Amino acid sequence: MPDFNGVENFQLALFFVVPGLVALFVRSKFITGRSPTAKEDILSFVVISLVYYGVTIFIIERTFTAQEAWLTRAVAWVLLLLVGPATFGFILGVAAQKEWGTKLADRLGLTIVHVIPAAWDWRFSKMPRGGMFVMVTLISGERVAGFFGNNSFASSDIGERDIYIEEEYVITEKGDWDARPEKVGVLISAKEIRYIEFWNPRLTES
Repeated sequence: MPDFNGVENFQLALFFVVPGLVALFVRSKFITGRSPTAKEDILSFVVISLVYYGVTIFIIERTFTAQEAWLTRAVAWVLLLLVGPATFGFILGVAAQKEWGTKLADRLGLTIVHVIPAAWDWRFSKMPRGGMFVMVTLISGERVAGFFGNNSFASSDIGERDIYIEEEYVITEKGDWDARPEKVGVLISAKEIRYIEFWNPRLTES
C-alpha cells in the first residue's frame, strides 16, 4: 500500500482515494454488505475516484477557481469529497442491484461479469421486501422450514455463511407446513447447511 505520510501525500490520498472509498462503501450496502479494504483494493478506490471526477469535472473546475469565503469553499469541498461520492455510490449500488448493466449488455448481445461475486449474496440481495418462505436441508438430512422476512438475516461474510430464520414452521409427514403455537426463530450455522430452497408453499390452516 502506498505511503501517505506527509501533507502532500495526505492531500493526494484525500483527493484520489477518499471519493472512491466512500462510493464503494455505499455501493457495497446494496450488494453484499462488505466494502473493499484499503490494503487490497487501493487501485479500485483510485479508479472509481477518477470516474467520479470525470462525471463531475465541471464542478471540480468551479471549486478550484472559487473566490468565495473560506467557509463556502470548505462546504464545497465537503460536498465534492464526501456527499458527491456517497451519492455516486448510491447510484452504482442501485444500478448493481437492479442489474441495469446486465440488462443493457443483453440488449447489445454482450456478456459481462456479474458484479455480485457469489450466488449466496445474489439470492439474498434479491429477497422480496415482504419476505418469502425457505427450507434449509442440513448436512444430517434434517429439514428446517420457515419464513425469511424483514427480521431474518443471512450473513454476507464469506467465512461464515450462517442464516437466521425469524419464524420456523413444522413440516408434517404429508409435507405440509404448520405454524408453531409460539413464534420461534432459528439460527443455522454455515457448516450445517447442505442447500436452501426458496418458494411460497401452501401452509396448512390450523
